[in-house]
Amino acid sequence: MDPFQYKQQAAHRRQGLKKKIILSILIVGILPLVIGQIMSFYKGREEILEVNGDNFQALAIETARGLDLTLMEEVAQAERIAAEPEMIRELEARRDALSTLDPEQLIQLSAQAHEAWRHQTPSLVEEITQGPLALILHQYYLRTFQSSGRATAALPRSSTRALFVTDIAGRLVASLNTNVEFLHADQPWWKGAFHSGAGKPYLGAVSFHKDLGTHTIALSIPILDSIRYQAVGILHRVYDVTEFFAPTIESIQFGETGHVMLVDSQGTVIYCPVLETGSRLSLTELPSSMVADQSGWTQTAGDGHDGHTTSIIGFAALQGTNRITTSSTQTSWHTFVWKHPDELFAPIQHLQIWNGIFGLIAISLLIALGAMAAERIVNPIRRLQDAARLIGKGELVEPLNIQTGDEIQELAEEVNRMNQQLVSAMGGLRSEVESKTQEMLDLQESTSKILHNVPTPVILLDSQERVTYLNQAGREALGWNMDTLESLKLFDLLPVKEPIQQKLREELNAQSTGTEEAQNHHMANGHKEKFALKDPLSADLDLESELPKNMLEINDRMFWYDWFFIKARFPEKGAIGLVLRDATEESLVQEQLAYREKISSLGILSSGIGHELNNPLVGVIGLGEAIQEEENLTQAKTLAKEIVQHGQRMANVIRNISGQVRGQAQGQVRDVLVVDEIGKAWELVKESLNPSSITVNTAYQCNSAIRAQPEEIRQIFVNVLTNSVQAMEGKGSLSLSTHCSDELITISIQDSGPGIPKAHVSKIFDPFFTTKRQGEGSGLGLTIARRIISRYHGSIQMTSPEHQGTVCLISFPTQGKVKREEGDHEKMAQS
Repeated sequence: MDPFQYKQQAAHRRQGLKKKIILSILIVGILPLVIGQIMSFYKGREEILEVNGDNFQALAIETARGLDLTLMEEVAQAERIAAEPEMIRELEARRDALSTLDPEQLIQLSAQAHEAWRHQTPSLVEEITQGPLALILHQYYLRTFQSSGRATAALPRSSTRALFVTDIAGRLVASLNTNVEFLHADQPWWKGAFHSGAGKPYLGAVSFHKDLGTHTIALSIPILDSIRYQAVGILHRVYDVTEFFAPTIESIQFGETGHVMLVDSQGTVIYCPVLETGSRLSLTELPSSMVADQSGWTQTAGDGHDGHTTSIIGFAALQGTNRITTSSTQTSWHTFVWKHPDELFAPIQHLQIWNGIFGLIAISLLIALGAMAAERIVNPIRRLQDAARLIGKGELVEPLNIQTGDEIQELAEEVNRMNQQLVSAMGGLRSEVESKTQEMLDLQESTSKILHNVPTPVILLDSQERVTYLNQAGREALGWNMDTLESLKLFDLLPVKEPIQQKLREELNAQSTGTEEAQNHHMANGHKEKFALKDPLSADLDLESELPKNMLEINDRMFWYDWFFIKARFPEKGAIGLVLRDATEESLVQEQLAYREKISSLGILSSGIGHELNNPLVGVIGLGEAIQEEENLTQAKTLAKEIVQHGQRMANVIRNISGQVRGQAQGQVRDVLVVDEIGKAWELVKESLNPSSITVNTAYQCNSAIRAQPEEIRQIFVNVLTNSVQAMEGKGSLSLSTHCSDELITISIQDSGPGIPKAHVSKIFDPFFTTKRQGEGSGLGLTIARRIISRYHGSIQMTSPEHQGTVCLISFPTQGKVKREEGDHEKMAQS
């Protein structure tokens, strides 16, 4: 780096320290300021919500109380009308007259009267609007009376839009106006007020009256007979909602938007100065506390007036009125007090603006103070920085003179003392460094001589497969006579085949990562290869065996090899070593051991065959001798049947053994659906063993296909299922399930039998090993199953916690994995 660039970077760093100091002061000052403003904002917001909520609640309670008194007064007035003796006597007389009619006469009479009323027959209209009962209605609700006592025909201007009386059949008997229906027995309000003759007050929900062109509510009061036992008629009054509630609710307004509204428990607006009567509140769900018979205030996600901002609503229930509406329409009435959120939270917004102004002023003061403090701190530090740079170059001559009276001054004095000590110590350090350097060179030369004379070939490589060192033993073993190793690659030195080269490359790449697992991979597996007994039923009983994983064949000789990793500081990645050990003689010994192992396996097979065939053969001979002396033909046939059974057992043993040898030629490999073969195998087992008391539970997640011979796959499942059924002795539960991944399909077969003893678990796949009684099994079922599964690159595993049943897990590669492996083999063959 040239001096100009260095000076630019130094100047940038100097400016950076000053910025950091100012920034630190700002952070220290702004953090409490911001926290305080946030706390004051939320605290003020809570106070405003609390104060407004309490006020809204009180206003809602007062309004609800006033409306409740008004409605209860209307109910009381209607009940006074219904209690008029003259009205009761008239309706009782009509009831008695109707009781003499049969239902058909009553229907015919009602229809004639309804038709006359619809055509406004003068006599009927006069009877209903000016009769004795109509006069009672006029006396209560008309403001002027005629001298004769008959009311005028016109209704006064009030909230009442209709007032009439019906008899026990729902027919109109008295009314103040004519624009009402004649028959009402099928109306909900009439049924609710009549209450099957018992009678009860009914206050209906708000609805739009087409004839009146306005929203109305209706109050229905039963007229009981003279002994107060049975309803003899209904008094029905219809109110204009706007004119009834407006005098009470319209007068209650506060601020610019604050008002009261009356709603029911389903969110239907009964009356509101802003919203239309009969509309629904925009609140998606009314809180349960708002529609209960109590008062309070709550914060809502919406404002109920087509807005979605947070708002508060005070609410109160009309206690007296709700006793009637709850029994009438299963709803309750409530007063809601509301103010627009913009007006409600205006004080908070003003507070937030003033807090922001004060915050900007405070930040400006903090920046000014920070700049002043940074200058007093940074200037001495810059002088210390310049002095440290001169000390590094060995050019500091004049001592530092900083008079700040604090830790910076003490630091300057320490720098001066350090400079003096460095000057005195530098002379002795040079000689020490020269001595240590010579010792390192001597150690490197000694190490090279040791490696050169090691009798085992040692090769050092870099991550690019280049050979950086080859000792004398390696040169002799690998036939390398040239002195130079320049541009020498590993596989120019090791003449091995392409698959082995690919394997060594992968191991070299793993070693180049420097991980402990990669470094110790071959040391853990190097010389610990063991020869396990082979399956004597295997079709490939040749005497050839694969080389162990860490053995190479070079120039007709066998070598064990191990990788090791040399850590070094320079270069940072170190080096990778390969050690070879001549194992030609050891390999010959291992081949002899493998040969003896296969001979031992064949011995086990011969012994098992002899044992399995000898027992039934002895039975055949004995039974044959018995037949020779048996005179009873029936007994002779029984003995002959037993001879046949012994012969079939011998045939099964021979078929199981020979079937493995000829297995590859029995059928054609094709796509086999695993679940289908499980089902077919179970049907075969049921036919032969009749497991009528076994419950089968299936959980097939998939039905993938594998490439195999169907008969062999079915034979696997038959053998395993037979073992499970025989272990359960025909009673228990059997669970069959499958699980699939991208590469494997796994079949689980679990029984509830007694399980396999621990001492026998390791022997269950051995030929002719069985825990069954004499004559129940040959001990070849699992051996044959494992051999077939291995042929198709699958696996089988048995787990059996003692006395807890047995689980058999069978896995096969899916078609996708098989096709990928075949493609990889083809690519390798082509290369």
